[in-house]
Amino acid sequence: MDPLIIPVIAILMPLLLVPTILTLKHRHKRREWEHMERMRALNGPQPLTRLGNWVGGGGVAAIGAGVPIASVLAALVITLSWQEMPYEPIPVPVFAWAGAVVISLAGLGTSLLLALLQARTQRQLDAAAVAELRADKPVFDPDTFDVVGTRG
Repeated sequence: MDPLIIPVIAILMPLLLVPTILTLKHRHKRREWEHMERMRALNGPQPLTRLGNWVGGGGVAAIGAGVPIASVLAALVITLSWQEMPYEPIPVPVFAWAGAVVISLAGLGTSLLLALLQARTQRQLDAAAVAELRADKPVFDPDTFDVVGTRG
């Protein structure tokens, strides 16, 4: 093994860690802002409508595309680095590619399931918002306005 690999990895680690930590911190802060916005909207006179996706299409697409790509790349690396041994009845790349196919199908199935669940939940939320809008709910709360003539 090359003795330079440890220092090179130590130098390259911040290139992965810093953007990951900053992204996670920003996502956490954005979720806090969305939560505060929802809590303020609950106090308002209007019913809540779609404020955003609860899962987001990006997560579903990342699972659907990322899992198969990662598994095929791993199988390719195993195939390229494999050296034949005389006592192996079945070559290792066969297992690597079979595993890549199974993992890819599982990732695609998971992404399809998440997409279906997301669409169903969003339809239910939209239907509830429309039903709430159609109810005979006043646009404003009558107690928020103080009319001078009602005072004694």
